Amino acid sequence: MLDRLLSSPVVRRRVTAVAVLLGTWAVTCAGSAALAVGTSVGAGSVGDCGTLSFSGSAFGYLDNGTLSAGFCVSGTRSLRRINVAYDKAKGGPTTIRLGYQRTDSAGVGIRKPVYGSTVTARAGGTTLRSFSLPVSPGCYHGVMLNTATRFQYVTKVWGDC
Repeated sequence: MLDRLLSSPVVRRRVTAVAVLLGTWAVTCAGSAALAVGTSVGAGSVGDCGTLSFSGSAFGYLDNGTLSAGFCVSGTRSLRRINVAYDKAKGGPTTIRLGYQRTDSAGVGIRKPVYGSTVTARAGGTTLRSFSLPVSPGCYHGVMLNTATRFQYVTKVWGDC
């Protein structure tokens, strides 16, 4: 299922930046581009899909933690949910917003990012958000916005571009 995997760290950019090229992680599956509502998920991981099937994940590594996204599909292989987590390993509390963004195969955003509510990430903890989606094919990456600096961090690309 894994078409290709290029080595690339998380990319840091200002939200106003035009484009950032990322490594591509392409896995065959259908996706969605419609807006979704981010909800807090209790103890769990990006692989927790409930009644849906886990289809893959994408990661990005920061100097103080890991940003990851898990992709949940229905029986028809249609993307139904994206779980995004930030595991903060060190540093002071950081105010963030987790979300996802539809991209092209190079990782350039082709839609505006969709963010959940603002939360505070603390060292040694994991912040997790889940986004339910309607059906639509595409590529996606998980995103994290640092609300103080306005830098956006992203995972590698996942999906069928």
